[in-house]
Amino acid sequence: MKKALEFVFWLALVAFLALGALIVFGQLLGVVVLSPGLVEGAAAALNWSAFSSATVCALAAFALQYLPEEKSTEQP
Repeated sequence: MKKALEFVFWLALVAFLALGALIVFGQLLGVVVLSPGLVEGAAAALNWSAFSSATVCALAAFALQYLPEEKSTEQP
């Protein structure tokens, strides 16, 4: 269970960071080329996906803190 939740956490973390970067760079491109439609469109197109993946990441991190540590099978 913990490994699956960690996978979801890292996947959602990468997704929302990448989507956030796409939003910022899309808006930056819109400012550079003086295109207000691109500035608004970059955020409008990607906001829902970025916020959703950030929410999944936060919920996974919250749940992970309540799971017990996995015991190591290695002998010292």
